[in-house]
Amino acid sequence: MKQLELWERSAWSPEELAVVAREIRNLYWFIRNSRREIHEARRRRVYRKIAVHKKRLLEAGVEERAILDLLACCRAKRCQLKSCLDCPEGKAKLTHHI
Repeated sequence: MKQLELWERSAWSPEELAVVAREIRNLYWFIRNSRREIHEARRRRVYRKIAVHKKRLLEAGVEERAILDLLACCRAKRCQLKSCLDCPEGKAKLTHHI
């Protein structure tokens, strides 16, 4: 069975994908370092920004598993060595998927 595409996906270079992954990592840094009760509105805004970036990655053709690995790595304080998009191993893995 072949999936029907409603619009053409733009081909992103690995550098462009790494920039988006780095931006997601920076947004999660803010979430980890903000105080929960005091900065709730800001945290929700940041989560909405992350959702936009996740949608952009999905539309660019990145596998959902790779995005979930990136998010798990970003939520942790240190890299989980799952070869996410932002890790050196992940960048090598990413070139094979595109």
